[in-house]
Amino acid sequence: MTTTLPGCAPERISKGAVAYTVQMSPSVQSYLRTQTGLTRQGRLKLVSGILGLLRDHGDTLRLDPTRRVTSGSTYFRFDYIFWDAGRVWRADCVADDSAANYGALQLVYVDCQTGS
Repeated sequence: MTTTLPGCAPERISKGAVAYTVQMSPSVQSYLRTQTGLTRQGRLKLVSGILGLLRDHGDTLRLDPTRRVTSGSTYFRFDYIFWDAGRVWRADCVADDSAANYGALQLVYVDCQTGS
């Protein structure tokens, strides 16, 4: 027998929201290892921020047709902006969603530049 505590509602499941597994291409891994100008904390902020954004908000990003590299492409573009060592940084990113039906996105391109 299952009982529900007074005042507690049954758990609701959000339809359409997917938490993705995010993989980085070897070229992105290499780029991030050799990126200069960022502190160690900044590098961690960059990687965790991009991966978290894709993992938690991948559907929002990939379902926006204006983010597609070209019409019908499996690649979509997004920016990640963060702060490190007193400067604003912007990472231009491209991900591939060809495996999205299997819960996976792949980060295939990152270019990180400091703002003015």
